[in-house]
Amino acid sequence: MRLILIADVHANWQALLSLQRAEQKPDAVIFAGDAVGYGPDPSNCVKWLLANVTVAVKGNHDEAMVQGDVDGIPVELCEAARESIAYSRKILARDDIARLSRLPFTNYSSFGGAKFFVTHGTPTNPLNGQLNPATCSESDLHTMFDSIEADVIVLGHTHLPAIRVFGKKIIINPGSLGQPRYGVPDATFAVWDDGRIQIHHLHYDHDAVADKIRLLPFSVETIEVLTEILEKGMIV
Repeated sequence: MRLILIADVHANWQALLSLQRAEQKPDAVIFAGDAVGYGPDPSNCVKWLLANVTVAVKGNHDEAMVQGDVDGIPVELCEAARESIAYSRKILARDDIARLSRLPFTNYSSFGGAKFFVTHGTPTNPLNGQLNPATCSESDLHTMFDSIEADVIVLGHTHLPAIRVFGKKIIINPGSLGQPRYGVPDATFAVWDDGRIQIHHLHYDHDAVADKIRLLPFSVETIEVLTEILEKGMIV
């Protein structure tokens, strides 16, 4: 059984199309939140995710579509987040916003004999919790995940791809499909293939996404920040 794990699409249609071409027939798709925010194509991305994802949880930007304000983001991205969410709320269909609002904060599912737990942030703070499995201490992992009854724990939010084996559990962040921040502009996602799990890097036309952002009704500062992240793969 082949599962695709994605997170933090952030309205990046070019990256999502590249994923679809690379992985045409997965058995299931797991999405760890943030369909919208930052990117230029919220409508296409939300419609694709709602139609194609098997398991999905809500991210902090998805929650902001309902609440109107974004929490849990770096200070230098606050204005970009506010502007892009306001833009998304104007162009998204009302039904799509309603369906995003109904996504759960956490999800347990079983695939191929393994049990999966999915959340955007952390179990104790599903929307805004920040955790990098690669650098987290053993004691913090015990505190956070001992009570989670799952073989695979899928997280998002940090935009940093990481895998950590923790006892009999695997903790994975597939990184960001739509706004990578690990120092390389290539998108990342993960594949679980009959118990084997691996992070994949995906080249896509990030210049085309940056060109779209330059045409949006955003401030000059927001356009500069968002296009620079796409081009460099990091917040600078």
